[in-house]
Amino acid sequence: MVATTAAARALAGDRSDGPSSVTIPLWPESRTFSADPLGANARDVVGWRVRRCRGQTVYQEGEAATTFYRVEAGCVRLLLYSSDGRRQIVGFCFPGDLFGFALDVRDCTAEASTDLELMAYSSAAFVRSAKGQADPLMQVARRCLGHYRAFAQHVLCIRSLPAAERIAACLDAFSQRLVAGAAPCPLPLSQIELSDFLGLSPETTSREVRKLCEAGRLARAGRKLLLLPASRRGPSDPA
Repeated sequence: MVATTAAARALAGDRSDGPSSVTIPLWPESRTFSADPLGANARDVVGWRVRRCRGQTVYQEGEAATTFYRVEAGCVRLLLYSSDGRRQIVGFCFPGDLFGFALDVRDCTAEASTDLELMAYSSAAFVRSAKGQADPLMQVARRCLGHYRAFAQHVLCIRSLPAAERIAACLDAFSQRLVAGAAPCPLPLSQIELSDFLGLSPETTSREVRKLCEAGRLARAGRKLLLLPASRRGPSDPA
């Protein structure tokens, strides 16, 4: 069984179901501002390119937060590790997203889900460049910290959903963010990462993903999952 339309809309932040529907998406609202606080025309903020290979760490929880980042290409996972080594993924950053801004230390770990190209910025230099203006500081803080607000709403939304609906609704929400045009888009994260994000076992995720592929809601190229545009997806299970 795949996710109901209402569940998918809820995960994607759709407001059409009235005041009771969930309005926060699975990612921060990073494209809702009128001006880019890091744009060349906004202020003189120097950035430099940073590259990471898949699986490498961008920064670790507890480190001094001297820099923050914008994703130029690839996917970043934000996660917390427990004392016994278990991890909880709290969000994913896609191209255009900001992450890592803090006034003291890192509050999570950031790792490369894929090969990455990032733009790094000095937090101290950015604060100085704002020259006391609250708006650019609030924009960057909101865009970086929005991952946690989004994750809290994500947990609230999915905790009562069956596994099949969790996965299908989550993938539909990712499709709305990542798929452009009529071409399939590779999902820039693994099934293990999807399991950790949704709180499911890898076996359950694998089984339900296979069902979605058989139903034409997803495609596969080797081991890579492909998100499909709405016009190319098979019909949803009305149940």
